[in-house]
Amino acid sequence: MAQRLKGQEVVLGFTSPDGNQAGLENVLSFEAELEVETLEEQYLGKTTKDFDDIFHGCSGQVEIHMKTADYLLFTQKVQDRAQRRTSADGQFTATATFNFPSGSRARLTFENLFFGALPLKIGGRSQYVSATIQWKCDTLRRVL
Repeated sequence: MAQRLKGQEVVLGFTSPDGNQAGLENVLSFEAELEVETLEEQYLGKTTKDFDDIFHGCSGQVEIHMKTADYLLFTQKVQDRAQRRTSADGQFTATATFNFPSGSRARLTFENLFFGALPLKIGGRSQYVSATIQWKCDTLRRVL
């Protein structure tokens, strides 16, 4: 049976507007989705519809367990940009590097991230503190 890619072979990195690593470690899950809208139109004299599509960017989320105060610093940087305390053109970036069992590598870079709610979950005395970060961006670059 052929080897398939596992989560342990995907390295995730996050960069804040100052160019430093955002310190989001202990990643539990990472999801990303290309948002594409399909347009359709019907015309007289045609037996089928015509279709087109529009790219609306990407969205996703990452869930982490807190190990250091880096997540709190990250949320401060997001808040500072949103409140224009820092440069509004400061960019957050997420990078996923895929190390395939065949030895080949690929990289996805999600540029210019914007964030929704940044919840912090303290589920109980015996549970790890976790955070879920939801994001959207307009640029996805691939290195294959």
